[in-house]
Amino acid sequence: MQSLVCPGDHTVELREKPIPQPGPEDVRIRIQASAVCGSDLHKYRQSAEERATHGYDQLTLGHEGAGIVDAVGPGVLHPKIGDRVVAYHLIGCGACEYCRAGEPGFCRDIEGFNWVRDGVNAEYVVIPARYALPLPDDFDFEDGALFACNVGTAYGAARKAGASGDMTLAVSGLGPVGLYTVMMARAMGAPVIGVDVQSSRIELANSMGIDMTVNPTESDAVAAMRDFGGGDGVHASIDTSGNTQARSAAIDALRPHGRFVEVGLGHETVYALSTPLNMREITLTGSWIFKLYEWEDLLDFVRRHKLPIKSVISHRFPIQDAADAFGLAESGTAGKILFTWPAVTA
Repeated sequence: MQSLVCPGDHTVELREKPIPQPGPEDVRIRIQASAVCGSDLHKYRQSAEERATHGYDQLTLGHEGAGIVDAVGPGVLHPKIGDRVVAYHLIGCGACEYCRAGEPGFCRDIEGFNWVRDGVNAEYVVIPARYALPLPDDFDFEDGALFACNVGTAYGAARKAGASGDMTLAVSGLGPVGLYTVMMARAMGAPVIGVDVQSSRIELANSMGIDMTVNPTESDAVAAMRDFGGGDGVHASIDTSGNTQARSAAIDALRPHGRFVEVGLGHETVYALSTPLNMREITLTGSWIFKLYEWEDLLDFVRRHKLPIKSVISHRFPIQDAADAFGLAESGTAGKILFTWPAVTA
């Protein structure tokens, strides 16, 4: 089968790998849609030496994928061959307190895609059956790939921020996760101001109906966010950029008792704040993807609000053009980038 790997030094390449076979309690998924995530770029930017040292250069890249179950291992009753599923990429032991609670991301024995096991940018992927999430017929495979990380991550972050019509919210970083966070928060009733340095992403946010946008290279973003919140600051802010300055600005823009939610991954976690947190009693919290127990709620929320999640997609590439796709993603100017795979035929 064809499999996309990342040797490092800003390169990706297709390699031939054996088709994996499902073991006990596993399923094999034939991928029908997958995507580039911002966190994939951290791997893309690593040196070849670093990736080779850890063996990451041999693993299939990607953690946003959906497809059709085409084989099951011994002991699997659900899902069945032919079922449409989304691959949940935080694989836990299944037995610890966190896994039993539907939060395998906190499992001590976690096996993440492209850091312990092969990911989804391949023709086939094998995962434990319990992490093959059912994809209802009213969503297609592209929807499934979007749900797998970006849409689900945005949903979890907006909920942690307490998005509602009773508060104001700022979102820093208007890449795909940021745009989906805006979409989710506004559907929850919150007025939202978005912050980004890329005019193309600001334009996309404006086209989606965001309440206000600001470019910190052109004006004072902290002042704009505070004004948007009525002068004292916004009630909550979410950073999806991972940028140190953006994080600090998002916290500075909060009113007393405000809440900051960190979503974006950066090379360092540094807060250079103009006002001490204790004097405003600010709450800082992290947010990582969505929990397994939120899956049906996530689907119902998108369905109920008729959210146009595909509107964030700006480019589709055949997997053979993955190098071009990653080059575009690295530029920071695109929306969501998806890979297309040969359709399964009866």
